[in-house]
Formats: sequence, structure tokens, C-alpha cells
Amino acid sequence: MTEPQDLTPRAGKVLRYVCARTKQGNPYTAPEACCNKIKWSDLPHSKMQAVTTLKGLANLGLVEKVKHGYTATAAGMELIALADKERRWMKAPSIEVTNVRRK
Repeated sequence: MTEPQDLTPRAGKVLRYVCARTKQGNPYTAPEACCNKIKWSDLPHSKMQAVTTLKGLANLGLVEKVKHGYTATAAGMELIALADKERRWMKAPSIEVTNVRRK
């Protein structure tokens, strides 16, 4: 079984997002929905990065491909529950990273 420490921060946060949408009753999560344009964010910045991350999670059996996107599997939900207990991928970056002064 995959452990939370086996995933990168990007993969962990994408998995958490897909699991949250699955819990809310959404039938799938499109790769475009996982993208974030904030420079310091661990989330994918492009559709290609999102697709690569989701394919990696699918290869581990944590998400599965459906018609229009991806949905979380039971193994993915269990891994996120374990990561939540460890508070993994929840800490925000420092102020120096998020509020860079312009010169």
C-alpha cells in the first residue's frame, strides 16, 4: 500500500482535491480543475502538469480514469484520511514565500 510520505506535495494535494470533490458527489474531476496560477503553489500550473500528476496517481491505484476526468478510489480516500491524521500537506508556506516584495 502507498503511504502518504511516498507522494510528492503536488500529488498529495491533487489527491486531496479529487477526494474532496468525490465526497461532495461530483462524478469526476477534470484535470483543468486541479490547476492553480499562484506561483508558489504546489498545485499544477498547467493542464499538462495536472494530467501527468493524475496519471501517476492512477498508476498507484489512488484515482481512476472515468469518461470526462478522474475520480477517487477507496484506496485514495484511505490514504487521504491517513494524511489528514498526520496533517500532511496542510501547512502553508512562510510569509517570505507567499508575499515576495517587488523591487
